[in-house]
Amino acid sequence: MTQEPDHSQDPEEQGLTEDTLVLDFLDQAGVTERLNRPGTQDVAINRPFEIWVDGPDGWVREDAPWLTYSLCWRLANALCALNYRVLAPHSPIHTVKLPGGERGQIVMAPACEEGTLSMTFRKPSLLRFTHKDYVNSGRYDRAQAIASPVLTLKPWQCDMKDAHAAGDFDPFMEMAVAHLQNIIVFGGPGSGKTTYGKTLIDLFPAHRRMVTIQEMLEDTLPFHPNHVHLHYGHVVGPKALVASALRMKPDHLFLAELTGDEVWHYMEILNTGTKGTVTTAHANDSEAGYARVCGLVKQSEVGKGLDYAYIERLVRTSFDVVVYMEKQDILEVHYEPEYKLALLNGQRQRAK
Repeated sequence: MTQEPDHSQDPEEQGLTEDTLVLDFLDQAGVTERLNRPGTQDVAINRPFEIWVDGPDGWVREDAPWLTYSLCWRLANALCALNYRVLAPHSPIHTVKLPGGERGQIVMAPACEEGTLSMTFRKPSLLRFTHKDYVNSGRYDRAQAIASPVLTLKPWQCDMKDAHAAGDFDPFMEMAVAHLQNIIVFGGPGSGKTTYGKTLIDLFPAHRRMVTIQEMLEDTLPFHPNHVHLHYGHVVGPKALVASALRMKPDHLFLAELTGDEVWHYMEILNTGTKGTVTTAHANDSEAGYARVCGLVKQSEVGKGLDYAYIERLVRTSFDVVVYMEKQDILEVHYEPEYKLALLNGQRQRAK
């Protein structure tokens, strides 16, 4: 049952220290009680009047009728002050540390939706195990002893290949989403890639936590209630939002369009545990699309010092399914898992 905090006293009226003030606001918001629950990993506030708790049963939404925007603002502002940060429209993203040692990520408008204030709190694990604990608890039971990489496909990849070869794209795309494949849609202006991308995102399970990065709010994620929409513009660029999103515990990160040097950081996220995405980029065909993404990476500070062949290999191994569209129609769907395996093992030719 949702527990409502005690609001009988306003901490600001008591003249409390910053540390105590933050603790009281955390208690008023209902964050403290949820962080203290056994099994809690993360607590997230996406918008007023609701709290999400990531615990033994995954993400669970709880109604929070006391959690007004005003209370969210006071909590976020107090946390930033405690960490010597200034939370304001010109400085809307901050990483903070709570008095209890938990890490928090705070985002306010214009970097997120107006009328919302995103806060994500991660509870550090205090557990420590011996190696014998891992052995005796069965953590090794599913481990495979691999001496060298073997270029073989998993059964589900073979199923995807069969559906792809048959042009049976309904189950193909459903399998791509189910197996956390990274999908990129190329096309020119007005090709329909944004609308098609939204259709694919709707295939993801409704319980997943989603973070989007968009210039304008085009995809509202109506079927995924645990979401945060980040917005880039003249105050905050997409590169900063990609970095912030990594601290917001997303199951999936959706960057609406690849446009600049944020591409490098985005691909880093895709290759470090946040798999399963849909994104788009302007291009005249699929091969030109690869070249465009490589060029965007090359524009970044990191990319300037990287060999183009390395960048191309990274781009081609970061995306599993490539789609090309013109005039609302899907003209090409690329899926080459053997080639990706070959590239990951340093080979430049398709595996036999």
